[in-house]
Amino acid sequence: MSSITLGTVAMRECERCVGLWVEVAAFEKICADREQQSAVLGAALPQPARQSPTKAEAERIRYVPCPQCGQLMNRINFARCSGVVVDICKGHGTWFDRDELSAIVQFIRGGGLEVSRQKDKAEIEFERQQLRAEELAAAKRAASRGVYSSDDERLGGLSAAGGLLKFLIG
Repeated sequence: MSSITLGTVAMRECERCVGLWVEVAAFEKICADREQQSAVLGAALPQPARQSPTKAEAERIRYVPCPQCGQLMNRINFARCSGVVVDICKGHGTWFDRDELSAIVQFIRGGGLEVSRQKDKAEIEFERQQLRAEELAAAKRAASRGVYSSDDERLGGLSAAGGLLKFLIG
């Protein structure tokens, strides 16, 4: 692999497959900075024609090792909805097959990352509401059986019982 620079971001390129290795900080910079995105899109010029992979090769899922640590990387759909599956080593960086980095930049520029974040927020809020409803239902069931769901409720119940006894005896 040879070192290249797009905009101000250094990365490595495989001359054989035209794939790119981008370290974590560099990829974060590309995702956040429109100038860096422009550099990536400007560099996405048509490559010389090369033999396309066969259908079987294209459909075959391959886990590739991280160029830095050698561990097999995880394959993920970027932002869970971009349609671009990349190979990630959480500690070191991301491997982009040919044209994947420019596809991700186009996804980000088209608002896809913000849509993904809003969708994630909505899912978290829905799960939070479900959890609250389940907690309330459990508390109601426990109260109807005289069972307390937490130490605070138990102590509060004991304190109230003690106050009632003092009133009745006193």
